[in-house]
Amino acid sequence: MNRSLVFLIMTAAAGTLAPFGARAEAPINLALFNPIQITKETEAVSALRFSLIYGANTNVSGLDISLVGVDKGSGSGLSWHGVGVREGDYAGFDVGLASINRGTFTGVQVGAINTAGSFSGLQVGLLNIADTMTSGVQIGLVNIIKNKEKLKFLPVVNWKF
Repeated sequence: MNRSLVFLIMTAAAGTLAPFGARAEAPINLALFNPIQITKETEAVSALRFSLIYGANTNVSGLDISLVGVDKGSGSGLSWHGVGVREGDYAGFDVGLASINRGTFTGVQVGAINTAGSFSGLQVGLLNIADTMTSGVQIGLVNIIKNKEKLKFLPVVNWKF
């Protein structure tokens, strides 16, 4: 039998038996929109998530390409999206129209709107907001670092070290 066919059958069987083995992580997720995706929302993705319209997972590490991508947990890697929403921590490079990170973000955010609960790194966009910045620079039209004692808002460039 062709090796590709064997791999495809084994992969399908593993997905069918997931309730018995409780798969916690998958290497890829391909999604039209949640719940029409190959990896469940309650599972992590370790290598690639591609969401044509909307994808949701617990953790996403690796390459994330999504029109709308939602991570219920943490992640790392390269994220390229229209709108990205993360509940947990993220480390890496994030490019998109809007990047909304409610946890700790470490790395680079590039987009029209960038937000982070706790931030360390570089934010480049029209609107950059960090609730708490440990160290980093914001470059954009509106830059807000809420935990600064003075000059919480600065146009063009804002920083905290």
